[in-house]
Amino acid sequence: MKKVHWTLTGLSLTIVLLSLNRLTSFTAGYLQPYEFLRWVDFNAMLPIPLFSVVLYYLLQRQITYDSPFRNTSRYVLLMVLFISGVYLFGAGSGDHEVTNYLNIRFCEEGSTESTLCNIVGFNDDEFSHYVYYVGFILLNVSLIFMEYSMPRRQQASRKDLFFILLNSLLIGLGIFANLAFEEIGLDLVFFGSVLLLALALLLRDKRSIYELPIIFYFAASYSL
Repeated sequence: MKKVHWTLTGLSLTIVLLSLNRLTSFTAGYLQPYEFLRWVDFNAMLPIPLFSVVLYYLLQRQITYDSPFRNTSRYVLLMVLFISGVYLFGAGSGDHEVTNYLNIRFCEEGSTESTLCNIVGFNDDEFSHYVYYVGFILLNVSLIFMEYSMPRRQQASRKDLFFILLNSLLIGLGIFANLAFEEIGLDLVFFGSVLLLALALLLRDKRSIYELPIIFYFAASYSL
């Protein structure tokens, strides 16, 4: 479980970095040439999502092991969903951060007078969110079903679950810090759907949460 704890701590660090990036003035400066992005947009588009998907890949490696399940078409499907999630998560991040910068800097909020601003605003506020959250769902759901199909051979301990709960609380608080003070809607639907899936699998199966620590992690994170 040591590698799992380090990976989950890394994911907690990404949400802390994302919060500092969004909610402080340290990253308000512009990049050159042409002030093509702010540092806040650049960080949220490249290093932070890249760090996140690398950690998701490492988590996937720690969930899976040499099991007959890995030779099934279901496992191949879950890997396809995982890879698709990585791509859509990145594509959504890229589309959102660039158009969010352009929308804030050059278009008045809610303006419908310019076709260009309508396009930028739609990408910023709607399309990029759909792409991003579909990627988010695929990443989470594929990992959940991988662990459900390959529960841990060596059960986690109570101490392990305590540290997982701490990381879950950090993720939950990070989500709260980024979303609680702005108008949201679909965010609750997407986070809630992963939460309900994780809870349903934990309650449906008689296996202990000590065999399914990552599903426990998702359930605890999104419950908050």
